[in-house]
Amino acid sequence: MKRRDFVMMVFMASLTLLVIGMEYSQAAKKKDIAPPRIGIVSLKEVFDKCDMKEEVEKDLSAQGDAKFEELKQLNESIEIDKAALEKRKQTSDDYLKMLQEMMMKQSQLDAKQGFYQQELIVKEMQGKEKIYRKILEVIATVAKDKGLDIVISRDDNYLNQPDTSPPAQTPADLVMTTKTHKLFYHNPDLDITEEVLELMNKK
Repeated sequence: MKRRDFVMMVFMASLTLLVIGMEYSQAAKKKDIAPPRIGIVSLKEVFDKCDMKEEVEKDLSAQGDAKFEELKQLNESIEIDKAALEKRKQTSDDYLKMLQEMMMKQSQLDAKQGFYQQELIVKEMQGKEKIYRKILEVIATVAKDKGLDIVISRDDNYLNQPDTSPPAQTPADLVMTTKTHKLFYHNPDLDITEEVLELMNKK
């Protein structure tokens, strides 16, 4: 093959690739992409007002009351033992046995107090996580029903919700609020918070 023919073949191949690339580029430009449909939701408002939150809090409160009553009875039993022990002489046969039983009850009370406190904290976290997961599920359902492509969180704080959100207490709080405040404006017609809350309570 002559050098001239080889150069011509390389040139034609490059030209062909260039033409194909331009055709793909033009096709991509001609493809119309519809603007996304957007919805806005106040996650805080749905969380605070949903029936599920009230049910979780009521259940936690009932558990807390039951545990408090149990600890109260155990503490009263210890106080009775202390009073009885004070009436005993250290030389009596049952003094050490009573002292041991009282100290065992005290250790049990301290352990139960610590455990129940941690247990309720964990259950509260699990309850909140369960609520948030359900809210996300409901948001997806409402978004699909309304044909929305994107749902954005409405970050409620004292800058845009002064009546319901407490103001910053320190400069650091203000800086944190401004840094996390991402949604500066939205058309109220895009807000689907009420629909999400209504479906949340139905579920």
